[in-house]
Amino acid sequence: MEQMAQPMEDEFGTMARWTVEAVSGLSAAHAVPAGCRGSGTPAVLDWLLARLEASPAMRLLDLGAGLGGPAAYARERAGVRPVCVDPMRSASEGARSLFGLPAVVGDAGRLPLADGVVDAAWSLGTLCTTDQKSSWLGELRRLLRDDAPLGLLVLVGTPAGFTTPWGNDFPSDGDLTDELERAGFAITDREWSASLPDADQRWQRLEHEVDDAVARQHGHDARFGRVKEQEEALGRLLDAGRVRGRLLVARARA
Repeated sequence: MEQMAQPMEDEFGTMARWTVEAVSGLSAAHAVPAGCRGSGTPAVLDWLLARLEASPAMRLLDLGAGLGGPAAYARERAGVRPVCVDPMRSASEGARSLFGLPAVVGDAGRLPLADGVVDAAWSLGTLCTTDQKSSWLGELRRLLRDDAPLGLLVLVGTPAGFTTPWGNDFPSDGDLTDELERAGFAITDREWSASLPDADQRWQRLEHEVDDAVARQHGHDARFGRVKEQEEALGRLLDAGRVRGRLLVARARA
């Protein structure tokens, strides 16, 4: 993935380190909810796992894995063998320390894996952060064996104009479909993430406890403030329906 400027370093690098610190001061039960923050609720992850036909020993690539919460969830729920790739070293280190996951630093346009080595892949909330969607999807197609599934969670934009928060590049729903077809994928299922249930109260409590711990320790830091401003701007767009979470599963065509 292309080198990230300071706002993205704050959100995906510094915040990753702070989250690992917070979890270490709480409990192991906090790790997966904290690691999934912004990358999907249990209902979203279960929806994808079912349609990816996840099974024990399946090698699942998580592109833009962050701290590895979704990959750890998939390993626990379905017995898959995750391989995590993320551009941020601190995030990959966090995935290894929190969950013992195989995690490497890598550029989504030049992934450090051989052709056809993964049985399935997913990328959650990352394709909408780049204008290099064609090259990212091309690399995913290269790594997947023929007929292997790809799961995506992508924030798509509506026709109404709005100011896009820094570091985002929301496709339209139609453009996303076209990008996948050009990259050699056939869509097999789709859903809006908002149609699925929210996380249960326990999950939300654990997530909020980690957020509170980070805020107590780092709330005075300007980097914390910048991340919260970014989150609030995105939240307003979601609340207004200007962007929506699109879930897709597609198969790699021969």
